Amino acid sequence: MPAPAIAAERIKFFSLRPLTWMLWLGTICMVGTAWLLGASAKASGDNGFDTYTPAPELVFSTLRLAQLFFATAAALCLTTEYSSGTITSSLQAVPRRGVLYAAKAVFLFVTGTVMGIAGVGLGTVPAALSAGEYGVFDTVDLIRALAGARVYLGLMMLMVLGIAALCRNSAGTIVAALVLLVGMPQLLGLVNVRWISSAVGYLPTAATVLVTGAAEPYSSAMALGVLLLWAAGLLTVGRMSLLIRDT
Repeated sequence: MPAPAIAAERIKFFSLRPLTWMLWLGTICMVGTAWLLGASAKASGDNGFDTYTPAPELVFSTLRLAQLFFATAAALCLTTEYSSGTITSSLQAVPRRGVLYAAKAVFLFVTGTVMGIAGVGLGTVPAALSAGEYGVFDTVDLIRALAGARVYLGLMMLMVLGIAALCRNSAGTIVAALVLLVGMPQLLGLVNVRWISSAVGYLPTAATVLVTGAAEPYSSAMALGVLLLWAAGLLTVGRMSLLIRDT
């Protein structure tokens, strides 16, 4: 993978203010929501409810909302080039489409991992302070949350890149990503059919198992495998679309 191609993607990404703002908003969302969840856990705990949750795990749960900002950034990373016509210049600079696509994938994965670590790292402090004794955690809890957020955001941004290569349209990509990450888990969870209910566990949002360490519906290793399959599948389909279709 040519380093200049990856560096070019970094420059293009951070030269677009809306994309940078999406990263900031996602991080702010994680930190702010973590504080609110901690305060809620303390209020409910003081009223006799069992609300104990390690602070880092509280922060990780905020990704259900914050991921929408990061997904938008990943979508716009490619779709803005199609809408503005700069994809032609990008392909002139990097004629091999596979290399261009791979450079975007590497950059987005690294960006996702960094934002995951930053979000959990920054959000754990306010979550722990607001939750008090109901958010006590140890080093293992923190490491698990950091690793889980890092893996999930990195792979999630790859999934969205694959969708963007298919749609080539900002609105279509963002809507499709929302359906996959939020809509399908919510809607299918309401269907009272056993095999459909079981299938919900194999959607990307099953990544919570990476942090909770729960044995159901499967292990952390299996959760990682599910995420890898989703990312690899969508990236592959997106790459095929990029190689076959005209710009």
